[in-house]
Amino acid sequence: MDKETFRQRVENEILIIDGAMGTMLQPYLPADTCMELANIERPDVVAMVNSAYLEAGADIILTNTFGGNRIKLGEFGLKDRAREINVAAAKLTKKVVGNRALVAGSIGPTGKLVDPLGPLNFDEVYEAYKEQAVALAEGGVDLFIMETFSDLKEIKAAVIAIRENTDLPIMASMTFEESFLTFTGTDPATAATILTSLGVDAVGVNCSTGPEPMLEVVGRYVLTTNRPIFVEPNAGIPRLEDDTVTYEVTPEEMAHYGEMFVEIGASIVGTCCGSTPEHTALLRKKIKGKKPLSRNVPSLLRLSSRVKTVEIGAELPFCVIGERINPTNRDDLANEITAGRVGLLMKEAQAQVKEGAHLLDINIGVPSIDETKMMKEVVRAIENTVDVPLVIDSVNPLAVEAALKESAGKVLINSVNGGKESLDSILPLAKRFGAGLLCLAVGEKGIPKTAEERLTVLKQIVHEAEKVGIPREDLICDGLTLTVSAQQKRAEETLKTVKMVKEELGLPTVLGVSNISYGLPERSLINATFLSMAMAAGLDAAIMNPGDSRMMGTVRAASVLTVRDKDSKEFVKSHLRKKKSSKSVEKALVLSQGIGEKIYQAVIMGNRNEIVPLVEEALNSGKSALEINNQMLIPAIEEVGIKYDRKEIYLPQMILSAETMQQAFHVLEPHFARTEAHAKGTVLLCTVKGDVHDIGKNIVGLFLKNQGFKVVDLGKDVPVEKIVARVQEVKPDVVGLSALMTTTMIQMPKVIEALKKIGSSVRVVVGGAVVTKRYAAEIGADGYAKDGVSAVEMVKELIGEKVH
Repeated sequence: MDKETFRQRVENEILIIDGAMGTMLQPYLPADTCMELANIERPDVVAMVNSAYLEAGADIILTNTFGGNRIKLGEFGLKDRAREINVAAAKLTKKVVGNRALVAGSIGPTGKLVDPLGPLNFDEVYEAYKEQAVALAEGGVDLFIMETFSDLKEIKAAVIAIRENTDLPIMASMTFEESFLTFTGTDPATAATILTSLGVDAVGVNCSTGPEPMLEVVGRYVLTTNRPIFVEPNAGIPRLEDDTVTYEVTPEEMAHYGEMFVEIGASIVGTCCGSTPEHTALLRKKIKGKKPLSRNVPSLLRLSSRVKTVEIGAELPFCVIGERINPTNRDDLANEITAGRVGLLMKEAQAQVKEGAHLLDINIGVPSIDETKMMKEVVRAIENTVDVPLVIDSVNPLAVEAALKESAGKVLINSVNGGKESLDSILPLAKRFGAGLLCLAVGEKGIPKTAEERLTVLKQIVHEAEKVGIPREDLICDGLTLTVSAQQKRAEETLKTVKMVKEELGLPTVLGVSNISYGLPERSLINATFLSMAMAAGLDAAIMNPGDSRMMGTVRAASVLTVRDKDSKEFVKSHLRKKKSSKSVEKALVLSQGIGEKIYQAVIMGNRNEIVPLVEEALNSGKSALEINNQMLIPAIEEVGIKYDRKEIYLPQMILSAETMQQAFHVLEPHFARTEAHAKGTVLLCTVKGDVHDIGKNIVGLFLKNQGFKVVDLGKDVPVEKIVARVQEVKPDVVGLSALMTTTMIQMPKVIEALKKIGSSVRVVVGGAVVTKRYAAEIGADGYAKDGVSAVEMVKELIGEKVH
């Protein structure tokens, strides 16, 4: 099926997707088997499931290839059979379905995180999904459905791989927790923004917590994207009844929610884990004859970090782009970049965001460096330090590409000009990665003098961008700010350009404001005055110093006068805002000693490059390992936990802080006295039999180690017998069990029962994506942990109880 046919169909009818493949196959396959291998070894069972959903009335039938990428298959020793398995699956489902429904190639996550959170990089993810998509297309699928992704960097690489190597429609879905965030901190509006910019043909949500919370996610999608929206909820939260996992949402209830999804804007509806063909049949009966809701989302320039989206345009809040990460006339930054360090840049990033920057311009143009390599390091560090989108400021296409690969969000490229070399090198990058693009009014012959000439250049750039498929809503125009110290008429031409762009192109505008005053005294005064004039002319964004109070005051005041600040809320808030500190007096006394503050902040910021020399400096100054650990490192990681719990930071920042803490601890470890090095307690961790997922378990282990616990990690897919044997050998205080799949969570009560049989008094804590507090109570676990922070608190509580 071509993309245009798919889009026309979903504009005119509601489509039904089939339901759960994994939980339908489960009774027919061994618990520890690779589901995807059933396409070859048990095609009869897979065909039976496909046929059942087809007869139930599904319009889209999925292949049994959710875990069919080579990285996931590698957990079962099957990575070299990825092509074989996917081709077989596609052909099998196509044979069952014929022309009665569409066959969608099911594509799921790798089960591993992408750098810097995990071992994978962009190119590895790209190649894995390229292989799978090409194989599924070869087998005859009509389209692709990407499901249950939670990491933007992973889904970004996957979409690009599928889009560049096939010409079939792509439906892309992410999964959200009860907080309406993915476990890496992405909100629905940001997910929709990035997936839309990557060119997917439908944006969706699946799996997760059941249908009711997904109403909110779909509602947020509806306000963000014009792409068709699809939804596939679980049949509720799984629970254990008579050693069997059951689901609470009935087919009738699912059908009721299906109607609600359609009413708020979804045009493709299906189900996920725990559902059955009966759920599908009732969904069809309720919603098949309905017409998709007509939607018209305003076309705006939207830029995103992993966790936040910023909109730029007329009548929207004015956008401040922080300019200070730039080595021009700054020896301290130039020296830092030349040395390959990022600590100062991270601090500048944090400071500018605190001062009010909505985006951050990243310019690391020092002649002596490998800019491509350094750009990757800087983007990685800053993106995991602050929550605002980035602007990549470079004339080096290789450095720009490195930044686009490294970023999880939708960045703005600064810039493309009207020269052929720039157009030929930058436009394809913006198109490939779905980036925003700053169009600079510089032509083949240089800087045009008049506004009319600048507008001509900008029109040419916009035309060329549209020719390669970059939508107008991803463009912003820079009419050039030139110094007035020699030619005062330049300011007039710039302001005239801003007005003409708004009137004739209808695009948002941006200027590098501070260029206007170069070579003159009282630069802040001139900059602020010019900024107010530009805002009156219709300027939407400025590259400026957010630390200049006069400039920021102008932004706030002019925003009131141009009605960008509705009801003057931000202006009033800026004058009422009071600084608060979450540090206690005791911490402040310790951290006021200089090196303690540096170590504390390095952990908070996740600055792995600086922590080792800082800890060594503290040791050399005479501080003991115990003092550094207890008074500097532990308070910092506890503060990280508090920030994570408050949703002030998200999983990426938490992991980087935890890894920074670990590096510090490795330096301290040889310096502890024997009594000091005694662990608080021992925790044995593992993922249960049949489950090859270990992301959550590894994070829990990292946090426990950082809090001084000894961690014995048995790995993943661990049978009951091995767990019991190691408990008898190690005698841990707590056993932590993890499961990501409903098909493996039933191993948890088996472990608890086996431990009781040997008379062990060890406490058991359970967790994982499918595990709930209620399930933990039902199986007799001593505790439930939803993440690394809560796991630490639970272990502390249980060991405290055991001691007393």
